[in-house]
Amino acid sequence: MTISFLNWNTLLSSVSADKNLSKDNVIEKIQNRLKRHSKKYYEEWEKSGFDINYVYKNVGKVTLLHLAVSCNLENITNALIEKGANVDEKDCDEKTALHYAAENRYKDIVKVLIQVGANVDVQHLYGTPLHYAVSYCRKETVEVLLEKGANVNAVNTHGMTPLDYAKGQNVEVLLKAGGRSFVKAFNRGVAAAVETALLVAAIAAVLFATGTIAIPIAIAVVAVIALAVGGATYMMLKPDTQVDKPILTNGQQEAASASRVA
Repeated sequence: MTISFLNWNTLLSSVSADKNLSKDNVIEKIQNRLKRHSKKYYEEWEKSGFDINYVYKNVGKVTLLHLAVSCNLENITNALIEKGANVDEKDCDEKTALHYAAENRYKDIVKVLIQVGANVDVQHLYGTPLHYAVSYCRKETVEVLLEKGANVNAVNTHGMTPLDYAKGQNVEVLLKAGGRSFVKAFNRGVAAAVETALLVAAIAAVLFATGTIAIPIAIAVVAVIALAVGGATYMMLKPDTQVDKPILTNGQQEAASASRVA
């Protein structure tokens, strides 16, 4: 029997409901329920020695941790982590458990994963967990990720920062954290270069008409000045992709100031 995500949700939810669940019995409890649902997948897992990081290929090459996070089951997530689950394991799409938590508004699980060392800036095709949280309009998760040190100007494989995907309240949150847009910086650089080229070309045309300079020189002047202005504009506006320290909320800043005074 093939196990769909809904089957896994049902299976893991029944495990989660067990009040005696702990790191010492989480694998055994999952084993027992999996054996009832699918002997085939139970036996395949058994061949791995019931490896906690075993990859289930029928649902996107995910691990138990991916599944627990996807189902928003914090107690199973904690038990698996305490048992030794790899928090940075990737699925078939290169997504980690933190990507799953970020896109699904599971901010408490986001905190758990980062607390135990999950890579907050781990990259996937479409970006980091922050890219995902922003794309799915998860404002509270965005704030948590920034507080935990996520790079507000991380660039994905498409050359986009989180701000390029932002809508509504997330725009303000990212801007306060120093977020910038590569796309907007590039476009403004091009616009500045074009405007400068037109202006310098007009001036060069006058100089050429009066015999002050020759056409080749005029063309060279236009090109050099336009490129210089466009490049300078882009460099001023482009995001700083380095992150030195976590972004602090107003409350955290006040607490930090109070502790220094004390």
